[in-house]
Amino acid sequence: MRTLDADFTLDASGNLAALEGIEALRQKIVRKLRHFQGEWFLDTESGVPYFQEIFERPISSGLVASILNQEIVEESEVVALGEVSATLDPATRAFSYTAQVYTVYSASEPITITV
Repeated sequence: MRTLDADFTLDASGNLAALEGIEALRQKIVRKLRHFQGEWFLDTESGVPYFQEIFERPISSGLVASILNQEIVEESEVVALGEVSATLDPATRAFSYTAQVYTVYSASEPITITV
């Protein structure tokens, strides 16, 4: 019996299609970074500790980047992290994070993850 372990998207004609390879990994990482720790009742330890560590004052963009970096490198298909940019604008309270991620699918060409 084959199990389905894939992410889904709509193809050009509007049909449901399974993502594979690098695009599936990109979606998996973004979904993981958007998952708050304690959000899923069956595993309250899974997820990013936004309320537990990140939203505490004072907010350090370095701490946030290191937590997000750790979440990314935990994925088995991630080989390494490249350039990481984390900026916090205190006036607007906006945080942006971008990372270049090297994967087993394309070790020489990184994918970009933006949250």
